[in-house]
Amino acid sequence: MSIWINGEWQTGQGEALEKRDPVSGELLWQGNAADEAQVTQACAAARAAFPAWAKQPFSARQAIVEKFAGLLEANKAELTRVIACETGKPRWEAATEVTAMINKIAISIKAYHARTGEQQTEMA
Repeated sequence: MSIWINGEWQTGQGEALEKRDPVSGELLWQGNAADEAQVTQACAAARAAFPAWAKQPFSARQAIVEKFAGLLEANKAELTRVIACETGKPRWEAATEVTAMINKIAISIKAYHARTGEQQTEMA
C-alpha cells in the first residue's frame, strides 16, 4: 500500500495490513499503514496547502471536482469490481456506491450555490 503525502507516493512505515476477499479468502492487497510520523507529515502538508486551495476561485475548485466525477464515471466498472471484491457486496450494490460518489459532487455544487448565492421569494 502506498501513501500520498505532499505530492509524493511513500511506502507506509506502520503496521502491516492485508485485505482478503470476504467470500473467497483471496488476498487482494497488502502493505503497511502510515506510522505516527507519516500521519504528522501528512497533516502538516495538508495545513500548508490549504491557504492556496482556499484562495482559488470557486470555479477552479469546481472544475477539479467535476474532473474527479468524470474519472469516477470513466472508471465506474473497475471501481464497482473493487468495492464488490473488498466488501463481498453484490455488484449492483457496489455500483450504487460509485453512483452516489458521482452524484454527491453535483449535489455539493448545488448546495454551495444555494448557501452563497442570492434567492428571491415572492411574498404576499
